[in-house]
Amino acid sequence: MKWLVDKFLIWWLKSGRYRWSKIRRKLLERKYLTTELPSVTSLEEIETYLRQITWTMDGPLHLFDSISYPQAVWARKKDDCDGFAVLACELLAQLDSSLKPFLVTAMVHPVKKSHSVCVFSYSKEELAVFDNGKLKKGYITDGEVIDEIRQKSE
Repeated sequence: MKWLVDKFLIWWLKSGRYRWSKIRRKLLERKYLTTELPSVTSLEEIETYLRQITWTMDGPLHLFDSISYPQAVWARKKDDCDGFAVLACELLAQLDSSLKPFLVTAMVHPVKKSHSVCVFSYSKEELAVFDNGKLKKGYITDGEVIDEIRQKSE
């Protein structure tokens, strides 16, 4: 039975949650779209703002994993790793679009230990990560980020 749950969770993380997130955002989070995000001038400032967010697990209305609007995360001041990552991506894009922020979700076993982070170009040869409220530097590829998440899950 456990393999069936894992198969479902893998499907959910790969495709189901994105569809559900779109529907859920339109139904329940439209009111947050007018929320102004803080303006930022540095990576340290982004880290400070992310530390104001409280980590909380998604519940039943999120079908246990959905991706919120960054404005909703900022307004509620709480979310799970996906919320931290989308807010960080949005603030980084606002700071400097050449940072090219993107969301990485590492699916690991057990699936409940899967994790999302915001990855971005820190320099020509280096990637950095916002992992919830913490800035981490020194990655060469996004694969290294995934490997680190995988190691933490063991």
